[in-house]
Amino acid sequence: MRLEGLPLFENLTPGERSELEELLEPASIRDGEAIFEEGGPEEHLYILTSGAVEVSKRVLPGHWRRLAIVEAPAVVGEMGLMTEPQAVCTVTARGPVEALYLPRRAFLEKLEAGSGAAHKVAYEIGRTLADRMARTDESIAGIVARLEETETDRDFDVFREKLMHEWSF
Repeated sequence: MRLEGLPLFENLTPGERSELEELLEPASIRDGEAIFEEGGPEEHLYILTSGAVEVSKRVLPGHWRRLAIVEAPAVVGEMGLMTEPQAVCTVTARGPVEALYLPRRAFLEKLEAGSGAAHKVAYEIGRTLADRMARTDESIAGIVARLEETETDRDFDVFREKLMHEWSF
């Protein structure tokens, strides 16, 4: 399995899939090894071919929240292909993981050269990120609504103010 069967690549023709598969490099990740660390470089898109990873985010200093467990076959790191390569979450192997990675630089070269395959993948990444953003907005709105329905102490008031006035979505 390379790119077939993965939603990010489902609209590619066999020739376009082959074009991108030529850029892929194999990777073996050990149990507990971070593929991405929040705030660190995110210079590759990883296609998990076996194993699972945990996606987590720092929510307060010293406190982490697990956002998801992602099992192969799946893709992680798509944001890094399209934005400045700085990871917004930590992605850690949960057991041994085999993967293929697509270097950001090689993908951007294909995109700049007018590759139809790269443009289709960029479009799918945009759709994926827009969907995630809409779900995040709904989740945050629900949290704020629940906070407003209860009597809050000072900590929740501070959180709500930061959420509504300082954080941008």
